[in-house]
Amino acid sequence: MGEADLTGRTKKLTTVSYGVLGLIGLRPHTPYELAQQFKRSGTFWASAESVVYNEPKALVAHGLATAAAETNGGRRRTRYSITRAGRRELRRWLSDAAAEPQFQFDAMMKVLFSDLGDKDDLLGAIEATRAWADRTQAGAAMITHDYATGDEPYPDRAHIVGLTQAYRVGLAQMTRQWADWAEEQVRDWPDTHSGPTPAELLTRLGEGRTPW
Repeated sequence: MGEADLTGRTKKLTTVSYGVLGLIGLRPHTPYELAQQFKRSGTFWASAESVVYNEPKALVAHGLATAAAETNGGRRRTRYSITRAGRRELRRWLSDAAAEPQFQFDAMMKVLFSDLGDKDDLLGAIEATRAWADRTQAGAAMITHDYATGDEPYPDRAHIVGLTQAYRVGLAQMTRQWADWAEEQVRDWPDTHSGPTPAELLTRLGEGRTPW
């Protein structure tokens, strides 16, 4: 069974929905706190901040969360908590077969169609890819530092965080290696409309080996 469509009158739950449900399953959160956690760990669940802010309301409509108003320093805010039905749905989702990742990478799309532009455009896309890798690496370093120094937001989860951040660091390093290699290749091209026939490269890739 795929992502839940629990009633005909409420919004279908998405991966972002389950990310929010998982966070409030750890402890109650305000929408601001949820948005901060999505920003902090965005490699796996990148989403517009407005979507994260609105998602808890959908969970309440499904009966998976409750909302409680509170006042802090004269400012009113809403804190969301998971319900028993929410925990059951979270367990169902966790046991369900994982969906294929939906990976939208604007810079890499620009590389794909760079022969319709110019060389500077391509080099700019490569640099943007490198910058994303560096930001991703820095984000993982921040999270792992917090857990290593006892400043973690969710105690007793270091073993889980280690698994996810190991993937994140590996992804960042691979992307940085690709960007450095790609820039070296493109620097020697006269333009993006013509270039050397990469017979050796294609053979290497076909064998599952990277060129760097």
